[in-house]
Amino acid sequence: MKKVAIVGDQELTLVGKPLAHVRRAASGEVFLLDEKGMKFLEAEVERRERNRDTIDRLTSYDPSFSRDPVVIRWEQDSAAFRLPLPAQGTRLRVEERAADPAHVNDRVTFAKLERVKQALGETIRWEPENLYAYGRAYANSPEYRPTGLTVLDATAGGGSIPFEALRLGHNVIANELNPVATTILHATLDFPARFGPELLEDIQEWGDRVVSEVEAEMLDVTPRSPLPEAERQKLERVVRGDPELMRLYGQTEHDQNGILYCRMVKCPSCGGDAPLLNSFWLLKVPGDQWGVRIVPNKDKTVNFGVYEISGGRGPNGENPEDSTVTRGVGQCVHCRQAISGDEIKAQARGESRNGTWWDRVYAVHAARLEPKMDARGRPQRYATGERAGEIKTGKLKFFRAPTDQDETALAEAKRRLDENWARWERDDLIPTEAFPEGNDMRPVNYGMPRWCDMFAPRQLLGHLTLVERLRALQPEIRAALGEVRGNAVITYLQFMVDKFVDYNSRQTRWEFTRGVVKGTFGRHDYSLKWTYGEMPYAGPSSGLRWALSQVLDAYQGISELALSVHQAQGRNLPLRIINGPAGNMSEVATGSVDLVCFDPPYYDNVQYGELSDFYYVWQKRGLRDVFPGLFSRRHVNKKDEAVANPARDGSAANAKAAYERMMGEIFAECRRVLSDDGVMTLMFTHKKQEAWETLTRSLIESGWIITACMPVESESGYSTHQMNMASAASTIFITCRKRVDEDTEPAAWQGIGGTGVAARIRTAVRDGLAEFDRLNLSPVDEMIASFGRALQVLSERWPVYDGDDVVSPVQAMTAASAVVAAHQITRITEGRLTVEELDTETGVALTILGAFGTAEFAFDDARNLANALNVAIEGKTGNYTVVDRRVGLATQQPGATYAAPLVKSGSKIRLTAPEERAEARLEKPQTAWDRLHGLIAAYRQGEDVLVRAYFEKHCLPQAQLLRDLLEVYRAEIGDEKLQKEVDWVRFALESFGGAR
Repeated sequence: MKKVAIVGDQELTLVGKPLAHVRRAASGEVFLLDEKGMKFLEAEVERRERNRDTIDRLTSYDPSFSRDPVVIRWEQDSAAFRLPLPAQGTRLRVEERAADPAHVNDRVTFAKLERVKQALGETIRWEPENLYAYGRAYANSPEYRPTGLTVLDATAGGGSIPFEALRLGHNVIANELNPVATTILHATLDFPARFGPELLEDIQEWGDRVVSEVEAEMLDVTPRSPLPEAERQKLERVVRGDPELMRLYGQTEHDQNGILYCRMVKCPSCGGDAPLLNSFWLLKVPGDQWGVRIVPNKDKTVNFGVYEISGGRGPNGENPEDSTVTRGVGQCVHCRQAISGDEIKAQARGESRNGTWWDRVYAVHAARLEPKMDARGRPQRYATGERAGEIKTGKLKFFRAPTDQDETALAEAKRRLDENWARWERDDLIPTEAFPEGNDMRPVNYGMPRWCDMFAPRQLLGHLTLVERLRALQPEIRAALGEVRGNAVITYLQFMVDKFVDYNSRQTRWEFTRGVVKGTFGRHDYSLKWTYGEMPYAGPSSGLRWALSQVLDAYQGISELALSVHQAQGRNLPLRIINGPAGNMSEVATGSVDLVCFDPPYYDNVQYGELSDFYYVWQKRGLRDVFPGLFSRRHVNKKDEAVANPARDGSAANAKAAYERMMGEIFAECRRVLSDDGVMTLMFTHKKQEAWETLTRSLIESGWIITACMPVESESGYSTHQMNMASAASTIFITCRKRVDEDTEPAAWQGIGGTGVAARIRTAVRDGLAEFDRLNLSPVDEMIASFGRALQVLSERWPVYDGDDVVSPVQAMTAASAVVAAHQITRITEGRLTVEELDTETGVALTILGAFGTAEFAFDDARNLANALNVAIEGKTGNYTVVDRRVGLATQQPGATYAAPLVKSGSKIRLTAPEERAEARLEKPQTAWDRLHGLIAAYRQGEDVLVRAYFEKHCLPQAQLLRDLLEVYRAEIGDEKLQKEVDWVRFALESFGGAR
């Protein structure tokens, strides 16, 4: 909640010092306009004026900003106070308002948009009044007050739900099947609350020791190369040729930030070395852009060079947008012949007669020191302190080509790895387990059949050296700290290993838009990386030291948040962590839980177990003595994992059935452990209707009644997952209670005189839409929230029969969808049009326009919307005949025109633009949407005259509908040029109507 002072009929948001100026009076809280209060009010007047000036600059630069929801809200919040202002001495009433964190997230992201920077010349720096205006939950530690209530999270994952329950004073049970996640639960819930912030020093001490020892071992295989000549020349200009400064700073690089590798194959056509780079960009940030060039040699080998980019090109016209591999197919830089995907895979697996592929360094992101010079060209020096007399320096980053020193170091790392292999394998340090059968077998397909194959030789050498040192230190750590505290420190040091393994594998990415190495699971899969980055093992930017710092920072934050728990209950935590399937929590007594609150696995969204194996094979080598019960298996238990897993279950259909069965078991077990007056709340975000069907059927059939559903916005509308997509930005919170009477009479779907469950669902959804209206949900979120209302009615009257058939949850959701679609049409058209007035293709096109505009969105979402209108989307070619309840869909082709209103490219779909519509269809229109586009096409060909002729020939029977449709189309398209064309069409029709 946030606090606002009421100024007439306007509100003044109170943050910072003004908030501290609030006083309590007999009538409630007030904001006193004394001398200081008046200054606060005057500052707010000036702040709002600055905001309005900024908004004017935005909308003057690009009028489309005026339609942006963030700008609209910002303008409303920045409205000038009505004059005269309240007099000094006035007491303004203070009230609380619900804050809107989702909108604030949109504001933060909006401020960083490139087009905003272009309009203003900088990013927007939001003032506190424009942001949250309340204390963020994770920035505060509530006073610990035991409640006596028991909260269970049946699928606890990383533990965010039980962590908050623990801080709020509840008794907590955290259950989790996955051993990697269970380990995280101990580190998130148990150790911080048990040992408090003081444990940080122990982690730091032992972590520093491990890192220092490993860095010393790896120093000679992490060399520093001589400065490239281009960097020496830059330095020489700065120091004006000073030989001493050149000696100090112009010899070798100071540090490395990332070593970049690419895959190399032999061209089957010419036998040449063929690098596979999916981009020639090295760095793409404003003011600092670099690319890589491939230099073919006469002997069919290649060298690499780097260059700085200006105006999008290198100094010799090089294009950093080029690549040598696209969609899995390579191109030889010598003979320009294609290298097929099958050939690349065969070389990756060592099965090709052309040889086996290999990795090669193609660039290094390095840094050098440069002295800071004064106006007279002399180096600046520190005047006081420990560094008095030292030269002040800055660190400059650059790219360079690989050197002989790099190649020698890699060869030495490979030699040392081979030398130690037998000993490390005997000690079971190397993860030589075969990559298990699963849904994503790309590592095996590309020549990585074992977990250890996912690492380049130097990476593996570093990881194994680290694991060996940590294992050797474990007895010493326990002896120094005691068994329990020592095990806690060892756990966090293993997380350091996990972090470094994550960011140093052949599955990492070099993120050229930021100049950093991205982790193995930037995406939740095992997709092949054509190029990858490696963090250095020693030096100022040591990846090991960075990994330790990440763990220390995380522990410090968590332990501070859990401080109240530690101080009150540190020696006797009201916490149980259970490792096991949620469908069989035998350690939890029947009826002992007051609240079950959990975030269930999302159908087939993420194969948690398959991804966790990457960490499990390292954790079991470092933590088997700390958690002996967690690491007895070869891999993570996927047999009991409640996800839709086609690889495990044999088919998508079997996977759906298995997921439904397992979720049913989980819901039944939760029902067993929950007290009769207890509540279960679960969260669900998946947008696929089949996922909702599967989960909710399991829920209802397990004896639960859905008592409430509420969407809570959880993702920014400007996020990369949300922009121009139909993704669900909200999480739906579903609250349930036990169904008490299991012997109720079956209910009828239709009933007599509108008394059936179907009618009740329609009423419940309409009521829900009225509630959701103030939440400003996206169309997809509105649909999902309405699913919850429909399922609430269905679960209350279960089982429900439609004739002899049991009504499925999807049937209830379809009924809800129809109501939502009709509501959205009415809202888009402001009541001018209804679903009943529109032909099928026009109704679907208009719904899509209102929901997603003219941008691309996921095909699955279009299918869901079609289901909402009870129609089917069908692929069409040529000038087909329109059929009721069917919508045509064309496949996008270069330069083609389409009869269909929708066009598909890959997994994305969008509305066909007027200029893309086939002339034959518009000359003989079959739908109102055809006529709409026909009028626009006529205007483009001959302005008023042809518009009127087209209207008279094709549109008179639907004259008013077309006028309404034009007005709606203009409001929703968001294209200023097209809007002007529509305005001219409307003007032509108005004058035409007057003349007639």
